[in-house]
Amino acid sequence: MESSWKLTQPKSLCSSTNASNKRGKPGQWDVSRGDNEKNNSRSFSVYVPPNFCSNGAQQQQDVTLRIILATHGYGGKPAMEIRKWQDVADAVNAIIIAPMGTGSIANQKLGWNAVECCGDPVLNETDDLDFVLNGVMEVFLHQLGDSSGSSSSSSSYKINSSARKNIVHVIATGFSNGGFFTSLLGVTEDRPDWLVGIVPTGGYQYDINAYSNTPELAVFMHHGGKDSVVNPNGCCIANEPKQRKKGSKSNCMFDIGVKQGSCQSVQSVFHLWTRINGCSSDHRSIKEGGVKSIETECFAGKDCIEPTNFCIWTNEGHSWGGTFPGIEMMQPWMEDVFVRAEKKRSEHQDAPARSNHRIRMGRSIFLSASLILFGFIALSAAYLFLKRWNCMKISSKRKKNSEDRQMFKEEEMTVVYPVNDMGKHTTSVPKRRPLAPLLRETHSKQDNAIIV
Repeated sequence: MESSWKLTQPKSLCSSTNASNKRGKPGQWDVSRGDNEKNNSRSFSVYVPPNFCSNGAQQQQDVTLRIILATHGYGGKPAMEIRKWQDVADAVNAIIIAPMGTGSIANQKLGWNAVECCGDPVLNETDDLDFVLNGVMEVFLHQLGDSSGSSSSSSSYKINSSARKNIVHVIATGFSNGGFFTSLLGVTEDRPDWLVGIVPTGGYQYDINAYSNTPELAVFMHHGGKDSVVNPNGCCIANEPKQRKKGSKSNCMFDIGVKQGSCQSVQSVFHLWTRINGCSSDHRSIKEGGVKSIETECFAGKDCIEPTNFCIWTNEGHSWGGTFPGIEMMQPWMEDVFVRAEKKRSEHQDAPARSNHRIRMGRSIFLSASLILFGFIALSAAYLFLKRWNCMKISSKRKKNSEDRQMFKEEEMTVVYPVNDMGKHTTSVPKRRPLAPLLRETHSKQDNAIIV
C-alpha cells in the first residue's frame, strides 16, 4: 500500500559543501499528508557525512546505504541527536536521519507515542510509527529512487527503489522518550527489513509479551544506574501515593509505565534479548573507571546470532539528551553491525547464483550419468544381440549340416570310374542299397561268370 505521506519539496542528498569533503549543515525535509488528521505536517532532519559525497558513493546505484535513525527525548530536538552522533556517522560513513516529534499543549515539549512514554502524543494516540516508517523512511528512500527530484546527477544519490530494502541498513537509536520509541521499533509487528540494530538509551519497552515473537536483532542497551526519571528497575503503576513520582500515577515521572502492573528492570529486558538472539549466556565485564573515567558495568551475550550488549552506567542519571558517555564504544559496535548486515546481503545476493550453479552442475552430472547409462544399455543390447545372432547362426549351421547328411543318405551317389583317355564309364549305385541283395547279385554274377 502506497504511503499517504509526501515530500513537500524535492531534496538533493549531496550539496556542494559536503561534496567538497567538508561537514555540511543538516537539511530539513518537510512532509505532509492529504487528509484532515492532526499532525498532518511533520519534518525530519538529514545529515550527510562528507566522505559519502566526496568518494563518489552517490553515483553508485548498488552501494549499501548506512543510516542512523536518531529520535530525540521528551523535550529534545533533532539537532541534539545529530550533534551527539555526528562523529560516529562520519567514522562509519552513515547518514543521520533525525525525525521531529509532536508537541504537548501544556509544556510544548516535543515527544513520541512510544506506548510507555510520553506526554500528549501518548494521550492522543498519535501514530508516530506510521510517521517514522512511512513519513520519514519511505519518503526519504522514495526520493532517493526518484531521479525527477534531482537538479543534476552529480549532486543526488539515486537508489533502485525496487531493491532499496536490500541495500539500506538502519541502526535506530534514541534517548529517554526516543529510547522507548527505538525499543518499540525493535519489537513492533512487521518490523521493516532495513532495521538491523537498535541502541535504546535511557528507555525501553516494559511489556514482556511484546518480545515473544520478535525476530533476532542486534541490540546495545544503555541506562544510568542513578536515573531518577526512568528507573533502571522499571516503571509501573504506583497504587500507593507515596510511591508516585511528582504527581505521576507511576513510580516514574510523566506517567511512564502507568499501563504496567509490574515493573521490568532494564537488565531483565536485556536477558529477554539474549534469548531472542540465541545467546548461550551473558558475560559480565566490569570496567573500573569506564569510558572517560565514568564507571560502567557492561554485559555481552555469548554465541549470539546478533550482537547483544548492555551497559549500566553506575553513577549516571538521566542527562544524555545532548551528550552520551558511551559514544566512543558505539563506533566499533555500529561498524560491526553494518558489516554483518552487508555480508548477509552479499551472501543473499550470491545465493541465487550459487543455486543456479548447483542446478547447472546437477544437470550436467545427470546428463553425463544418463549418457553413461545409455551407453551401457546400448552395449549390453548389442552384446546380447550378437550373442543371440551367433547362437542362431550356429544353430542354422548345425541344422543345415544335419539336412545335408540326411540328403546324403537318401539320394543316390554317383561313382565315376575312368575307362580310358577317350571317355568315362559311370556306374550308379544307390546310396542306401541293401547289402544282402548286393551279395546275392555278386554271387550270381560269379556263378554266371560275368566279369566286368
